Amino acid sequence: MPLYQPSSQERSLLAVNKASELANSVISNCIFWRVAQGKPIEGSLPDISEDGAGRRAAKGREILQILEGVDEGQLPHEFVLTARLTRFFAQAWSKDADRYWLAVDVMENTFYGPFVQTPYTGGFLFNEIRKALGEFVFQRDSDGDRYLVLLAEVTQLLRQIHARTAGQAERGIRIHKLQLPGSRRLLAGLRAAAAASYPVQGERLAALSGAGAIATEIQRRLEQSVLPAFDALIEQLDETYESLAPEGVGMDKLPGGREVYADLVRMHTTMSLSPEQVHAAGHARMARIQAEMAEVRQKLGFAGTEAEFALHLRRQPGAVAASAEDIGRKMRRHKDRVEQRFEEFFAQRSPWDYDLERLPEALESGMTWGYYSRPVGNEKRGLYYYNGSKLDSQAVIAAAALTFHELVPGHHLHLTLQMSNPDLSDFRRTCVINAFNEGWAEYAAMLAGEMGLYDDPYDRYGRLSQDAFLTCRLVVDTGMNTLGWSWDQARQYMREHTLCAEGEIDSDTLRYSCGIPAQSLAYKLGDEEILRMRRKLQDRLGERFSFRDFHSAVLGCGALPLPTLEWHLDQVFPETAA
Repeated sequence: MPLYQPSSQERSLLAVNKASELANSVISNCIFWRVAQGKPIEGSLPDISEDGAGRRAAKGREILQILEGVDEGQLPHEFVLTARLTRFFAQAWSKDADRYWLAVDVMENTFYGPFVQTPYTGGFLFNEIRKALGEFVFQRDSDGDRYLVLLAEVTQLLRQIHARTAGQAERGIRIHKLQLPGSRRLLAGLRAAAAASYPVQGERLAALSGAGAIATEIQRRLEQSVLPAFDALIEQLDETYESLAPEGVGMDKLPGGREVYADLVRMHTTMSLSPEQVHAAGHARMARIQAEMAEVRQKLGFAGTEAEFALHLRRQPGAVAASAEDIGRKMRRHKDRVEQRFEEFFAQRSPWDYDLERLPEALESGMTWGYYSRPVGNEKRGLYYYNGSKLDSQAVIAAAALTFHELVPGHHLHLTLQMSNPDLSDFRRTCVINAFNEGWAEYAAMLAGEMGLYDDPYDRYGRLSQDAFLTCRLVVDTGMNTLGWSWDQARQYMREHTLCAEGEIDSDTLRYSCGIPAQSLAYKLGDEEILRMRRKLQDRLGERFSFRDFHSAVLGCGALPLPTLEWHLDQVFPETAA
């Protein structure tokens, strides 16, 4: 009897499943997802060694080879989405070894930065590690050993950062001089946070038979391994290092940086755009926003200049916070308002609650506003960590828009629906696509206006100021990284086009040029693409168009490259539908 030969369709289905499982094996080891899913976290800290980059590159090439013979025409809809999503990640990973010295992925989920000693790479990473260690549960004696293993892995990670920094310096790649003071402050703050939060004593160890001994050993490992590894990183950025560091800002100041930046632009936007095209799009969008801001000022009866209105705006009730806690209270008020009209626009709510907390102080000097963190550990709340150190900041003026972007209907709604969707594979519940994730969050902030949530003209102006701020990124990110813009030139552009305070302008321009270049381009390019797709469907469907159906179709797919999202929507809402 002849052996069974699978059909062409079966071979394609098997190939997609195999490729997806391989991709999931890369992403699912990330500490952030293991904590969120309640899995043991030892062995899950990022591997940012050169060998680790080589292994990811080899895995990417293997996945691409598996997908090479797939015939999408024979695949069910969801398999096509999975195949295209998997190919996107595999293409990114396949280049990890080639760009290792200029861009490393600290999340192993396409979150690339040239240096780890910056707030939006190392700061983000070590804050998540701090939370994971802080929520570690000691239930049996073996848990004490597991915690010690984790401390050893933290030490190994710090040594990998040290080795990579030394290897970069040998190749003429050093942290820009302008970023070095912030990097030193960050490392000192992270060391202090580790010294304070990594030790474990008292009630947390009550279930262990040798609680005193394990507490002593944890402290010994901290003092003899972890903290010295932090010290070595701090000492590495000494005067000799600084004397050879590049002047100015941007990837184009680093050997080979211009080419890597252009590749990161395509990856972060998921579109075939050059930095020059993005730069031009930013200028055009800014002109439209400024015209809308002028209309609001006119409706308010304000006859002065835009700069005079900025001063006037900061004198309005609620535009300046009285304390860090006051910033959180202002955002919570807007959090409550969105619930009133939610069901008119969305068919499904998040399964998890959400709230706001202040950023750890070690991160506040280097982060402009903050970041959203998915539900993790025992608490199971989505949290937006806000910067409480800037009481007259853009974040206060744009509190409504920022809340809708970060929480509901933005990041919290999207990410929690994705991670809890039983119809998605483990890989698709886990992955992040920057253009989709940030594009959706900005689309959500725009949608809040259509939901009537910017009925106060000052909130509306705050939303436009937020739009202008994010649009600035299209101009200054590309300007500094590939078009020769100086830091002063970028800061001046932001002074002229945003309501940001000087400290916010400094931290954000350093973020674009030295921290995570090209990542910021996803926000406004992403939301414009999603809105364009929606308007195309509104024209196609007419009265049959439903916001609830559209949003369910977008959110139900998890996260996709934008061209794949458009293909998905065209299949869900075909032109020939009755």
